[in-house]
Amino acid sequence: MTGEEIQQKDLVISKLLGQDIEKYKNLFPHVSAAIQLLSSKGGEGRRPSKGDTMQYIYINSKHNNPLRRVVPLEILQKGEMREDSAMNYDKDKYRDMILDAAETILGYFGFDRTVYENPRNNGKKKMKWYYELQEERTKDIQTEIMMDKQ
Repeated sequence: MTGEEIQQKDLVISKLLGQDIEKYKNLFPHVSAAIQLLSSKGGEGRRPSKGDTMQYIYINSKHNNPLRRVVPLEILQKGEMREDSAMNYDKDKYRDMILDAAETILGYFGFDRTVYENPRNNGKKKMKWYYELQEERTKDIQTEIMMDKQ
């Protein structure tokens, strides 16, 4: 969350355009990035189309204007960025995406993202799922040892 060790390449989201831009009815983040490329100064002739991979970074995922939620990597690399996008990435959005992934993978073991969403929770409560998993593993090992002795 401090951003001290984060590099721009670590924030890049890549998404394939499944159809031409004109056919989209909603401004999904990757579509917004494609539209921004169409209107960028350095995007002379750059017309993203079906099958292109859009690379972008979230800068304000809750902005009312969908075109202000992300910025295409191509625009960042060319230095055409808006004042609000220069490494001002949306830390909350990236935290939520990490917690989604963690919950998907670790949910089976009791991981609960809500513990991490509340800043008042102490460290021990945050690791409750891990301690429970560790206890279960210890019980399994003890059971194996007992079975071997018999």
